[in-house]
Amino acid sequence: MLWWEYDPIPINEIGTYDVGIVFSGVTKGSKTPRDRVYFNNGADRITHTLQLYKEGKIKHIIVSGGLGFQQVEKSIAANRLSSFLQMAGVPDSVITVEPDAVNTYENAVKVAEILKEEFPNQRYLLITSGYHMKRSKLCLEKQEVSFDIFPAGFRTDRPTMNFDDIVIPKAQSISRWELIIKEIVGIATYRLMGYI
Repeated sequence: MLWWEYDPIPINEIGTYDVGIVFSGVTKGSKTPRDRVYFNNGADRITHTLQLYKEGKIKHIIVSGGLGFQQVEKSIAANRLSSFLQMAGVPDSVITVEPDAVNTYENAVKVAEILKEEFPNQRYLLITSGYHMKRSKLCLEKQEVSFDIFPAGFRTDRPTMNFDDIVIPKAQSISRWELIIKEIVGIATYRLMGYI
């Protein structure tokens, strides 16, 4: 996973961007009651976006994601992320919701349409999980959008030479391998489909 994930970028090393782009996939759409936002792993995608906004690094935020393939008749992912941002004090006028994408490819296609129509020739920052950045980046590049990246939501820590880390098996290793395999298969499938 350390090999696959993009490294964190210090916030003071990035410039100012007109638009921050966040792909969904970090909330639970079927959890009730729906009076709050329930996060999965990877909530840093949106919490780091909030921090970037509060520190003046991004001026506008696009959140992209619909029901997904497994969330029929549930709440829309981008709406959940927008709701969280608004609860944290981000004005509704600063947030654009893209509610229809069901996968990373559609996130890229639909966000690119919004950028070209509403924010042409501006500076864009793609914010997604470190392990998800390769596929997201390839999809958005295919849409001929120029942007920088800000990885968030990491599954790894700094490597150590501790006995526990080297010798003792960890259950989380299985889930990390599952994520890497999913991303590799996703990239291969997207190449086959012409998405990247």
